[in-house]
Amino acid sequence: MEIESTAWFPLDQHAPVREGWYEVQLVNGDTAFAKFSEGEWTEKPMLVFTHWRGLVSDPARSDGTETIDAEVTAAEGVRAAWNAFFPGIGGEAHQKH
Repeated sequence: MEIESTAWFPLDQHAPVREGWYEVQLVNGDTAFAKFSEGEWTEKPMLVFTHWRGLVSDPARSDGTETIDAEVTAAEGVRAAWNAFFPGIGGEAHQKH
């Protein structure tokens, strides 16, 4: 499945309109994922990020009608990827907060 993401938006100029998961660009140029909810970034990488982009460029495919089950599945997938690429110090995996 090919992901058709949006363009990058500067964090200091634009905030997402919809709640959900976004790809973010860290200051070192790497990318990660962060969740935008209730007007703020609620789950985000420990490193500072400067840009964000949506994972789906077609708004009709991301209309906010996802179920909580889909959100949980997405969050668990993001957390698993995060743990695989950035394991915690001393083997501790990143924990849910």
